[in-house]
Amino acid sequence: MGSKNSISSRDVAKEAGVSQATVSYILNNVKDIKVKPETRQAVLDAVKKLNYHPNQIARGMKLKKSMSIGVVTDRNVTNFYFMKALEGIRDGFQEENYSITLLFNKHETIEEAEFIRYYNSNRIDGVIFVFASIDDDEIEYMNGIGLPYVIVDTYASGRNIYEVCTDHLAHIQSVVNLFKSKELKNIAYVGPISNQKIDKRFEAFKNALDLNGYPLREDFIVRISHADNEEVFNAIKNLFGNQELKPDAIIAGSPRYGMMAVKSCLMMGLKVPQEVSVVAIGSSNFFELFHPAISSIDLPLYDMGFNAAAMLLKIINGNAEEIGTEKTLLLPSELTLRESL
Repeated sequence: MGSKNSISSRDVAKEAGVSQATVSYILNNVKDIKVKPETRQAVLDAVKKLNYHPNQIARGMKLKKSMSIGVVTDRNVTNFYFMKALEGIRDGFQEENYSITLLFNKHETIEEAEFIRYYNSNRIDGVIFVFASIDDDEIEYMNGIGLPYVIVDTYASGRNIYEVCTDHLAHIQSVVNLFKSKELKNIAYVGPISNQKIDKRFEAFKNALDLNGYPLREDFIVRISHADNEEVFNAIKNLFGNQELKPDAIIAGSPRYGMMAVKSCLMMGLKVPQEVSVVAIGSSNFFELFHPAISSIDLPLYDMGFNAAAMLLKIINGNAEEIGTEKTLLLPSELTLRESL
C-alpha cells in the first residue's frame, strides 16, 4: 500500500504566495484580521487544487475546541424529519470543518445524560436538539454549566432559548379556507395524541374551524396514542359509519395519518378527492408516490437544520449578539397542493 501524500498548510501558503500565518487566519476564520478578498480566494483556490484537509485534532487543540457538535434526538435516526434536518446541520457545519456526533436522549437525570458527559469531557463544543423533549429543569441546568445549544422543533416553546421552528400551523387556516371555497361542509380531524401538554395541531384545527364558522363535531375527531396501523384504519372507517353526516374533508395531524386516511378511504371505495379531500400536516417523501398524491403542509426541515448550525456557531464563537434579542427563528412553511385536494 502506498503512503498518504501529506499536504501541509505550508504547501498551501507556497501555492497561494502568502505566509503560513495568513493561511491559518483564513482557514480558521480568525476575527479582527483583515484579509484582502483576492488573498482569501487565492488561499481557497490553493486548498482546492492541493486537496488540502486540515488536521482537525491539531486545529482543535490550537483553538481549544473539540471541533465536534453533538446532535440529540428522540426520533428514530431513520425518521424522515430527523434525516432531512440532519442533512441541513451537516451542510451548515461543513465550511467550519466541524464533525457531528450522534447522541441519544435516554437518561434518568440530566447530570447522567450522554451529551452532558461528552460536553464535560471536551468531546463536543455544543449540542443541537432535533425534535427532542427538553424540560425546563434541563434547560436551567444546561444554562448553568454554559453549554451552547440550539433546539430544532416544529413549534416555538416560548422559553426565551435559542431555537429554530416553523410557522406550519398557520397553514391549517388556509386549508380550511380552501375546503370552504370548495363548499365542503363536514371536516374531520385524524391524528396522534401529542406527548406535549397541549396538542397545538389540534388546537390550530379547532381555531380554524371556529374562524370559518364550522362546528366542532366530536364524532368527526380521531385522536389515538401509540396506535398500530389496524387500529388507526378502523378508527378512520368508523368516521364513515352509519351516521347521517359523513366527512367530505380530512385534515391529518401527521404524514402517517395522512397516508392512512387516503388508504382507508380507497379501501372503503371512496374517491379522493371527489368524495373526500385529504390534507396532511407534515412532510414525507412518500406523498408523491401515493395515488392520488397527498396534499400537505410541508416543513422546511433542511433549512431548519442549516439555520440551527449557523446559530450554534455564532454562540460557540462568541457572536451570539449577531442573533439579536429574539432568540427564536421562525421559518416559513409551505402548503403543497396535490391530487388529494
